[in-house]
Amino acid sequence: MSISRSYYGRLLDGLIQGAAALAALCILGICILMVSMSLSREFGINLRGADDLIAWLCAASAFLILGQTFQHGGIVRVEIFLGTLKPQWRRRLEIIGLTVMSGFCLFSLAAFSLFVYQSWDFNDVSQGQIIVPLWVPQIFVPIGCLIFFLAVVDELARVLRGDKPRYQQMAEDRLSAGDFGETL
Repeated sequence: MSISRSYYGRLLDGLIQGAAALAALCILGICILMVSMSLSREFGINLRGADDLIAWLCAASAFLILGQTFQHGGIVRVEIFLGTLKPQWRRRLEIIGLTVMSGFCLFSLAAFSLFVYQSWDFNDVSQGQIIVPLWVPQIFVPIGCLIFFLAVVDELARVLRGDKPRYQQMAEDRLSAGDFGETL
């Protein structure tokens, strides 16, 4: 029994959206902690370990949002250069670029996964005011890298099938709607 491409596409989109929602919650957590720290200083209360939590939430949010940022065209690309090329050359360069990017994502995923595994294996704990096994906050980095890798491979598959990459389609849709904010 084979599962259709649309099932995998919906599953990947759900995974990317879930990671983006988790990244948004991390940013909300950062906001709440920073406001709490500011208010607590007014009352002479020290929120111990809040700086550590904020740092971990910043890292988690930065990596968890990579897949959605890429999918929506938020990753820096050389669109001005690509726009001057004939369609067949643009497609070739998209394939080369996405292949290289896939390799980089896979390397990053392997390196960060090894790093988290070593933190777990050595029972490494944080050195701040909150003592936690370091693999706990670190795990979001390889998870974000995995989602980013899957998003890049998905776009590579789209281009190999002869379709436009999603980020290109979204950019064209924004321009046709009169939104030139991201192109300036």
